[in-house]
Amino acid sequence: MMKKESNVQSVLKVLDYTKTNKKWFDEKELVAGYHSVSILGEKIKGQRDPEMRLAKVDYDFADKRVLDVGCSNGGLLHALSDQVAFGVGVDFNAKCINAANALKAINRRDNIHFYTFDLDKEDLLMLNHFVFGESVDICFFFNISLWVKRWKEVFLLCSDITQTLLFEAHGNEDQQAEQLSFVRSVYRNVKLLSEQSDDDPTYAKRKMYLCENKVQRSVLDAPPANAEFLKVFNESAVKEAYEAVFQGESAHAIRFFPNTHESVVAEVNGDYIVKLPKPHRGVNGVTAEQRITDFLSGKVELPIPSISVHPEPVILVRYRKLSGDTFDKNHYMKLSEANKNNLAAQLAKFIADLHEIPSAVIQGAKLALAPSWKLKPDLIEEQLSSSDDEVIKALLPEVLRNQRAIKVPESNVVFGHFDLHGGNVLLDKEYAHVSGVIDFGNCKLGDLHQDLSTMNLSSPDLTVRIVEQYEQLTNKNVNRLLVQHYTTIFYLNLLAGLKRNKTDDKFKYWLGELHRWYDHLINERATSKLKAHKPVTNITSSWRKWIASNLMKGGSPLGVQKILREQGYSPIDIAAEIQLATEHPYVQAGQEIFHTLNKRNWLLKTCDTLAALDHRYSTKIEVIETPSFDVFVRDYYSKHLPVVLTKGIQHWQALEKWNPSYLLQQFGEKEIEVQFDRDKDPLFERNSGKHKKRMLMREFVGLVNSGGDSNNYYMTANNTKNSVSAIESLFDDLGDFGEGYRPLEDLKAGTFFWFGPKGTFTPIHHDLTNNMLVQIMGRKKVTLIPAWQVPWLYNDKGVFSATDFPSVDANRYPLMKNISPVEVFIGPGDALFIPVGWWHCVESLDVSISISFTNFNVPNQFSTEFPKG
Repeated sequence: MMKKESNVQSVLKVLDYTKTNKKWFDEKELVAGYHSVSILGEKIKGQRDPEMRLAKVDYDFADKRVLDVGCSNGGLLHALSDQVAFGVGVDFNAKCINAANALKAINRRDNIHFYTFDLDKEDLLMLNHFVFGESVDICFFFNISLWVKRWKEVFLLCSDITQTLLFEAHGNEDQQAEQLSFVRSVYRNVKLLSEQSDDDPTYAKRKMYLCENKVQRSVLDAPPANAEFLKVFNESAVKEAYEAVFQGESAHAIRFFPNTHESVVAEVNGDYIVKLPKPHRGVNGVTAEQRITDFLSGKVELPIPSISVHPEPVILVRYRKLSGDTFDKNHYMKLSEANKNNLAAQLAKFIADLHEIPSAVIQGAKLALAPSWKLKPDLIEEQLSSSDDEVIKALLPEVLRNQRAIKVPESNVVFGHFDLHGGNVLLDKEYAHVSGVIDFGNCKLGDLHQDLSTMNLSSPDLTVRIVEQYEQLTNKNVNRLLVQHYTTIFYLNLLAGLKRNKTDDKFKYWLGELHRWYDHLINERATSKLKAHKPVTNITSSWRKWIASNLMKGGSPLGVQKILREQGYSPIDIAAEIQLATEHPYVQAGQEIFHTLNKRNWLLKTCDTLAALDHRYSTKIEVIETPSFDVFVRDYYSKHLPVVLTKGIQHWQALEKWNPSYLLQQFGEKEIEVQFDRDKDPLFERNSGKHKKRMLMREFVGLVNSGGDSNNYYMTANNTKNSVSAIESLFDDLGDFGEGYRPLEDLKAGTFFWFGPKGTFTPIHHDLTNNMLVQIMGRKKVTLIPAWQVPWLYNDKGVFSATDFPSVDANRYPLMKNISPVEVFIGPGDALFIPVGWWHCVESLDVSISISFTNFNVPNQFSTEFPKG
């Protein structure tokens, strides 16, 4: 008996030393470490309960062969050891494998086996040998998709040796969606078994899937000699072809992608992308692309398609649609600098991963690279030398001369994508992650500068960032001019082909693109020229900007001179800069603009003085019972006057129902977006895009209820768009405001939701539309400043003031003494009309729920004409 107890204690010691964070495990009384296990029939608690997890799996494990990849201390296999015929677990952590084997020994189990194995560093084919070269019935693939870099390669190998695979997605919503997209490219049937890992509350959001019926992919080692091609490319013809190839499947929805050259490309049922090669292109391109994507699977981190080529009755290519949308330049330009650099880093890493593959490995893989286009200087000269277009005439001689002189050193020859423009990059909605790369038909061995050039077709700004990140990753020096050259000759090459083929419409379009690229080149060269020009003095560019700004605004040269002398600059340098600025035509033009602006400001100040004769304007905001809409428009909306309206929402169910408990009850498990970590950023409102965070409603309600006064987290109007799918039914509790204020057909349009703790504060700003702020729960204090007082408000960027109102530094912002702020308090059932352009800041005096709306039954589309920049 004593010996048995001693053995148990020894196994417990072995389990104890597997704990990566012993304090954390011990505080939670998790004796077994990661997995709960049994020792001689007694259950020992761990972080995850294998029995609970397996209970969700409708699968008969009796006499089955099982592989557990990333098994930790082997808890899953130990839980099944009295059922399975044979089990193997592998893990990189030797301590965990030691514990698994100790458990095996004390429980006398000889049908399960455990091996130390690093999935990132070792030969994956060893997995076959661990299961003695035989297939297994089911494979566990749990919780490793974030921690193993080449998890996709491991997943594909496991899918080859098993019939059924249990997969657990891990990470945030976007990461799990990306993982699931890949899994669905491998398995036809992917069934959700569990929404969350309730056996392990520390990682509650992990989803578990049962994967069966592996996608059977046709692989053509060589193109068929008698390949048949689709001759007509309309919806019915593609539908007929698809259903003939994939018998038993219905193509009920087909969407074509325009402007594809080598193949007709369509989306089928929202699930698959199909390519139908055009006869002039043949089969070589699609078979080459298939071999390339097979070869790259597991070698790159970004998701890529898993392509199958089907030769009969017509050549058809299919792959499961990857998530995300193609690159949009306008969306990209709105991103912060940090987000643009983040995007560039992901693409640079992808390109660098391709370039790291040795040329000998590419040649040894016999990929039969078949790019659909190549640069043809002779064709360019033949087709474009007689062009009368000024841009073509300016570019052609130099570009052709340079192209013919290029000799690519061996060190610059890489395997690359060579078609990585925005149309072949897929991104999530926020542009935070690249969710996929497609179209590998132009992969080849070539100059790395050419591979880095194609993103210029979509965004020269992004290209510059990619090149910078690429240099950091690879320690290679990239010749920027050569990257620009390859972009330029691509345009000329494309135009030459279009002219030869007499494709006039497309020629006209791409000529316009060349003109835009030429403008960019000219601006780049002008910038280089300016940087090469030495300044007249050693006064810094920021002080030169300050000089020009003050002179434009009518400042005295003597005053400017005095301040610069205080900065330590020499009188001669100061005089030279002032003279240069005073005589410069740009500054003179700025003085004319400021003169016009001063006349506008005079009119605003005059109107402000006259408006102040009405006490409702700048002394006391009127509080009235909600009038008819006509009276409201006549007396307030059209007069640009704020007003507090009462009894306008007495009929709203929201007024009775909405509170934190109701939100918790109805939407607790829904994922919402909020503003978070605002306390860390003095400019949190300007930088609101950086403070977006997704969490469950119950988590946010918990913060609001228990966090006390706080401005650190707030669900605001900026979050409504990304939360609406989760809380859309909440808006059913609203109605018209008063009678006839809003269009009845869609009261949800133009409605925004606000929810947060006592202490939330929205700093001074103005809106670009007329707004009605409606209070549902709690109280708010709103401080208003008339729109006509903008000349004194130091409006430095967009809708914001440079001042930290109400704590204003009078020495730094002396004009603020002219404003006349008015405070208003609103409570449940009250509404404040805030006219467009009126400056305001808002403070929550209690836990608060509000909505605001902008969809009045009168014109309110003023934001479209607001000057950008």
